[in-house]
Amino acid sequence: MSETLEEHYGYLADGVKLERYRTAIDRLVRPGQVVMDLGCGSGVLGLMALRAGARKVLFVDEGAIIEVARQTVARAGFANRAAFFHANSFELDELDVPERADIIVCDHVGYFGYDYDILTMLADARQRFLKPGGVMVPAAVDLKLAPVDAEDGHEFVARWRNGSVPEDFAWVGVSAANTKHGLSAKAENFIAEPATLATFETGMTVAEFLSWHADFTCTRNGTLNGLLGFFDALIYDDIRMSNSPLAAERLRRSQAFLPLDEPVSVRQGERIRATIMARPIDHILAWTVDLPEQARRFSLTTFNGLLLDNEALESSRTDRLARLNERGRARQVVLSYCDGARTVADVEALVRREHPGLFPSARATESFVRSVLARDTGE
Repeated sequence: MSETLEEHYGYLADGVKLERYRTAIDRLVRPGQVVMDLGCGSGVLGLMALRAGARKVLFVDEGAIIEVARQTVARAGFANRAAFFHANSFELDELDVPERADIIVCDHVGYFGYDYDILTMLADARQRFLKPGGVMVPAAVDLKLAPVDAEDGHEFVARWRNGSVPEDFAWVGVSAANTKHGLSAKAENFIAEPATLATFETGMTVAEFLSWHADFTCTRNGTLNGLLGFFDALIYDDIRMSNSPLAAERLRRSQAFLPLDEPVSVRQGERIRATIMARPIDHILAWTVDLPEQARRFSLTTFNGLLLDNEALESSRTDRLARLNERGRARQVVLSYCDGARTVADVEALVRREHPGLFPSARATESFVRSVLARDTGE
């Protein structure tokens, strides 16, 4: 929970973000309207809507942080105008939601503008939870990209190979190079003008697989360490926010750094071609950097960064046979006792008595049973 609180403290301490959303919400919300705060986190956007006059705010989040939202809203005196749904929005049944929203607000743009599968999430929410003619906030997101000379970014890869860890672990640098990192870059890190990869109108259906190309011309000599992804979001009307290092009033938010596996020198006027491919549902990202004048190509993907072992690689294949593993069989055992008449205590007792060897130790069995019942039972 400490990491969650630390993360949300950062969101709440971002004055630029709060000012932009507050301005937009104050312009948008009218008395009598219903607002959904999607992926609400601490509930700050929904609280703004309540203070702006919303008749009802629907708070949705699958994380434990929703309890911070619930208690904060109650302490502010708005408990009777709020409803809370501790659920993944994709799994939330629209029949369980009392009414559709006039406005849906969300701040899941992450570092690169499409993180957390926000585009698919908002498309689903628009179809199932928004009234016809309703408003999505933010309204649109521009995805930006630039090649950068950033020694701090290269350090994510270099630290595995520079002797600071035992040589036996130097190979991990390959995985580090195939990983998207958060980086707080500066304007002086840019070695070419940024390009807009795509503009997405939020709430619109997007393809499962995304691909973009961008061509750059170096504006100075430098060392190319990788690509920097960031966003410029249109919240509403003329209100925008961005985590771009070039923005006059930028968010207190890092950018997405996509490293090369080794630095390469480039000259002013040299061309760089970048290709970005993404499959948001799997959190898979791939990037290719071509330097035509040097006849060099770098191809990296988070698929290689995440799948460090053969077991993980095997589990990602869609053509494999779907056989239950040990934990799957154990989950099946536990859920088989959930008939709607037995209590949680009844189920725990039956599993302990009839399957004492479900896991090697009684403590592991008890912990597993409780986790399954907490997650997969209840209203």
